[in-house]
Amino acid sequence: MKEIVSIEKVLNSRCSYDFDGDSKKNHWGKFVKDKYPSRKILDRVLQCCSETPRFSKGELMFWFEGEQFYLGFEKADDPFETRLLHIESGMQHEAVYLACTALGVGTCIRNLGINGTENKDKILTARHLILEKADSYETGKFSTAPPGPEKPLEKGKNLCEPSRDGNVECLPELERSTLLRNTGTQADEKDISQLLWAAKGRTPHYIKSHPWGLTIPTWGGGQNYTSVCLVRGNRLFRYRNWTTSLSPFWLKTGNPTHGVEFLRNTNISSELDDANAGIILSRNENTNRALWEVGYMLENMLLQAKGLRIFYKSKAFTKEEIRELERNGIANAVAALLL
Repeated sequence: MKEIVSIEKVLNSRCSYDFDGDSKKNHWGKFVKDKYPSRKILDRVLQCCSETPRFSKGELMFWFEGEQFYLGFEKADDPFETRLLHIESGMQHEAVYLACTALGVGTCIRNLGINGTENKDKILTARHLILEKADSYETGKFSTAPPGPEKPLEKGKNLCEPSRDGNVECLPELERSTLLRNTGTQADEKDISQLLWAAKGRTPHYIKSHPWGLTIPTWGGGQNYTSVCLVRGNRLFRYRNWTTSLSPFWLKTGNPTHGVEFLRNTNISSELDDANAGIILSRNENTNRALWEVGYMLENMLLQAKGLRIFYKSKAFTKEEIRELERNGIANAVAALLL
């Protein structure tokens, strides 16, 4: 029987690749130089990329130019529309990563600046190199292991342990990703825990010689471009994936973890469309790379929510909602998954 490459296995195994051949140096995986995937595989990646759910009415763009796969969008006149397009382009970046992981090939973003690059009537946001890869993990192309052993995962005190494998195949769900699912079961505590891990949970690969592995790619190994909060029962929590506060020396003093920290009581039910719970994604800096990272997290959660077969809805916050959320202790909110 053919092995199922599940959603959770793909999220746990997603990593970036380069040519250095050292899995504990710059990127975890190693490219096979000048060995390109088949046209069939590349077409499947393109299919996943083309099915990105949309908040905006703008035009997303992606194309091959030589060995590079470019992503971006047509310029928009409205700043808020441009903001939405950056989020959606980030969702496409992540769709490429997830598709490549599921198909057993390697990829890495070659950056085009923290805000993207203008090119005539387009904004370019990323270029991917896609090549065949050597096995990334001791077990092969995939891993279902938690982080470790140098920095083992410290058990969270208030969230269920995330599943790193499942029985729902990744690629078919990635090819039909949607912003909402109006059928299914109500998310329970285990589902919410799994969605938080999908957004920004820890995985066993390395970034810049350190066990910073995440379910999402990071710009230069940066860990604090965005924040993830949970609102449930009029209580606001911050998701924590490391046991210490972020600082220049945080890696040396902490371990990866999976938990939430209570912040305050709050009532933002109208901004969350009266949902029972909401996972809110915010940016910590005024850059487009933070908007792309919101897109990465959102893409992962939409995929994971479909795999869990739960009811969900996603939204990008309006300017008015962003101001109201700030008054309630949530700064620079961008988007949310509502449960």
